[in-house]
Amino acid sequence: MSKCGKCDSDISFMSVLNTPNPFKLKCGSCKAPIALSLMSAGIVAGILMAVISAILWHFYGSEGFWIKVVLPTVLIAEGLYFAAIRTGLVKVKPAQAE
Repeated sequence: MSKCGKCDSDISFMSVLNTPNPFKLKCGSCKAPIALSLMSAGIVAGILMAVISAILWHFYGSEGFWIKVVLPTVLIAEGLYFAAIRTGLVKVKPAQAE
């Protein structure tokens, strides 16, 4: 299970959902930056982007595209990225000493 290096609290789903950059997370408790391994995060994010692109391309132009396809696809991808962080597939770097 991945934790914040500063306050030792679990990384929350809202931390992943609220960030515009999947490589720069902030702790939900102490707001400290959480450093991720760029290699593991890049691989997971790349795979998710490829799957999202394929799904959106396949269903493009369908009725209710934004509500029925885009929104659920993006939320599921965020959930999968969060699961990858929590299970350790995306590595969290230890906090640097100040």
